[in-house]
Amino acid sequence: MARTRHGPRRIAAADARQNFSQLIGDVRTAEEPVIIEKGGVPVAAIVPLAVLERERRWMEERGERLALLERLRRPFRDVSAEDIGRKATEAIADVRRPRRRRTPR
Repeated sequence: MARTRHGPRRIAAADARQNFSQLIGDVRTAEEPVIIEKGGVPVAAIVPLAVLERERRWMEERGERLALLERLRRPFRDVSAEDIGRKATEAIADVRRPRRRRTPR
């Protein structure tokens, strides 16, 4: 089973078939995916369940964030990106502008 310098280990399909039980154990122990190749072309992967669950949670969170962004954008759908950029620049400048202290007379 060959390991690439950068990335998951790769294994030929025939070797994976012959050593499947060991391969599953290795994936479980190392918690790293293994890429299965057929004729040197990647065709499948054996992925630890923890990685699959993390990906599922990430996709759920991504969907929730995209829905939130859409709700936040809705009130501004008729405002041009240039207007929003200009207003944001003005607001940032206002916040950064030093405030003059009033000195008692």
